[in-house]
Amino acid sequence: MSNWTSASKATEYFMQKTELQNLLDYVAIRQLNAKYNRYADLADGTSYSNLFTEDAQFNIVGEGIYVGREQIAARCNATTTAVHVTTEPEIDISGDTAQQRVRMLTVLQDGKGTRNEFVASGWYIDELKRTEEGWRYHRRRVELDLDVNAVVEKVK
Repeated sequence: MSNWTSASKATEYFMQKTELQNLLDYVAIRQLNAKYNRYADLADGTSYSNLFTEDAQFNIVGEGIYVGREQIAARCNATTTAVHVTTEPEIDISGDTAQQRVRMLTVLQDGKGTRNEFVASGWYIDELKRTEEGWRYHRRRVELDLDVNAVVEKVK
């Protein structure tokens, strides 16, 4: 009986530790999303690209695929008037990798501080990796609900 009790306690401890790690990972990925939005809004390509793995791919479906931090930073720097908003993510964590799907909205600022205009909605579909720097986007795919060319033209 004591072996069963010890094994049961060990299993319970392991499960609690795993649940705690999943919660910590979930919060860290949410923070990654928040930083992504902030750095994108600031057109801070350096900070923005550091949220991706070195060999990341950022695919804006219909517009282009950017590979590596240098290309991703340049793409971020090209958009200076957009406000990025994301909603509650769906996150599936498996060890040091995760999948995420999150609704996104983009709003354009008029530059005068008097008006915002809705530009686009869509989805971010992500593959994430845990790195020494923390969670990072490894593959990020943007699927817009609207015509990508019209959206890109508005935010340039």
